[in-house]
Amino acid sequence: REQKFAAITVVHSETSTGTLTSLPELAALAHEYGVAVLVDSVTGLAGMPVETDAWDLDFVLTGSQKALALPPGLAFGVASKRYIEQAANATARGLYFDLVEFEEFVHKNQTPSTPAISLLYATAVQGEYIARETIEARWARHTEMANMTHSWVRQLREDTGQAFCVYAPEHARSGTVTAVALPATLNGDDIVKGVAKRGFVIGSGYGKLKSSTFRIGHMGDHTPDRLALCLEATADTIRELLAK
Repeated sequence: REQKFAAITVVHSETSTGTLTSLPELAALAHEYGVAVLVDSVTGLAGMPVETDAWDLDFVLTGSQKALALPPGLAFGVASKRYIEQAANATARGLYFDLVEFEEFVHKNQTPSTPAISLLYATAVQGEYIARETIEARWARHTEMANMTHSWVRQLREDTGQAFCVYAPEHARSGTVTAVALPATLNGDDIVKGVAKRGFVIGSGYGKLKSSTFRIGHMGDHTPDRLALCLEATADTIRELLAK
């Protein structure tokens, strides 16, 4: 109300905390004041609904290596017609990441610079796989894995009597990654190393949360059955550490 803003940037699924931002409400509020909404959905898109048109989002960016389950190296973006028109009228538009240029090349079925062609072939194959599963079933699978992980944390707290909890509040939890807050007696790095010895990879905490949390990614082509094995290995590691 007090200042004029051209745009806001928002992280849809925040990886270090496993927190989810509700985009429809945020977009509606921003557009009420004429502000464009630019979304980082690197760990959201393809794992949770992202309705670019229905939610009136101006720009959404994601990466290939997360919920799309592709090798790293590609970025995917979608821009509203309104946002591209705004970019076209910008007097100081930069040379790099020029949406107007990207739009021109899309209609030529080309890219402005040399692409990672092998990854484009991989994208075509994965796109067919996702289409067979259907995006709705993919979202549902991610929701099931997220719920499994949250229930596992509750059970771990009950079984051990220790202060384990999901870091993100219940009303704002990502469907693709869960950060687990630890009791003061445990260190996140120790858990990550112990789980690795059991054949699974989980993430340590990030930044200020490095020692006080660990993270479990339940996204991409992972399945509930495979996730159950990872959770079992993590629980075994934690029980071993608590027994020391």
